[in-house]
Amino acid sequence: MDEPDKIPSIGISYQIQTRPTRTLVLQAFVERDCAPETLNGVLDKLRDAAERQQAYEYIDDIKKELKAAHLRAAKQAIMIDKTDDMIKREWATSNRRGEVRLTELQKQKQREAYENAENIRLQIETMSADLATYEAAVANGRMASVRDGADAAGRPGQLG
Repeated sequence: MDEPDKIPSIGISYQIQTRPTRTLVLQAFVERDCAPETLNGVLDKLRDAAERQQAYEYIDDIKKELKAAHLRAAKQAIMIDKTDDMIKREWATSNRRGEVRLTELQKQKQREAYENAENIRLQIETMSADLATYEAAVANGRMASVRDGADAAGRPGQLG
């Protein structure tokens, strides 16, 4: 049998951009005459490792965005409360009686404020789901392959 140094091999480079100024390059080698399953297994491992590293980057970004979105939501809630209080005070000081009736302009501003609050809530919900997905990818580096039906060794179609 040949010595390991003399067996011809194929070099594989997998490149992924994790940030605009950062590129990750992963390299592996397989025997030139390896089985397609072996080659595909190595490619899957490289892809999973790259996706996991990219998930680390996304986690940091999403956490920053979530913090900013929570701050926007708090500011929006304060603004809505202040506006509602101001409308009630204006109604009370104008010596009007009965239920508070909003002008068209006040209705429009109130509608916009509540729509903004709802949009922020939806953004937070979406970012939280994305964060959970990326944290799962980091915790389980083979998440994509397992989801696609591969077993822990990377052999396709072994699960389920």
